[in-house]
Amino acid sequence: MCTKLGIEHRFTPVCYLRYNGQVEPSLWDESSAPYRSFPPSIRKLGYEEGTNDERMKENFDFVDELRDRTLVRMQEQKQVMSRFYNRKVKNRQFGIWDLLLRLLQANQPKNRNKLNPKWEGPYRVRMVVGLGTYECKELSGKPIDHTWHEVYLKKYYV
Repeated sequence: MCTKLGIEHRFTPVCYLRYNGQVEPSLWDESSAPYRSFPPSIRKLGYEEGTNDERMKENFDFVDELRDRTLVRMQEQKQVMSRFYNRKVKNRQFGIWDLLLRLLQANQPKNRNKLNPKWEGPYRVRMVVGLGTYECKELSGKPIDHTWHEVYLKKYYV
């Protein structure tokens, strides 16, 4: 039916106009100047052969100053980001002999359900290992073999 009417049926998507014959050949011809010409950029208009080398030398004199300003600006941005991040952080610092409760974690092999307590303890701080890391012992004095981070600890008030 299509061949009788002179219609050629092609199985290419509509988005590929070049390949299904819906684009004029002059658009894709390399010699079509109106489609390829753009106005010159500001950089090309401001370029002068003789003064370009002098301007480059002047810019090289300010490289160290520009690098220092950039470094200062990067440090300021880092401080702003750290202030933004740390504004809601609650610092928990425990001293030696403080009573603590430890959060029971999901990977511990105890029978866990929603009615079981979420905190275990109390324990005493035996030693501050590092920033926010503590070694604890039971109230009987028996030391615990590993350290805990302050995220998993909270103060126990008697």
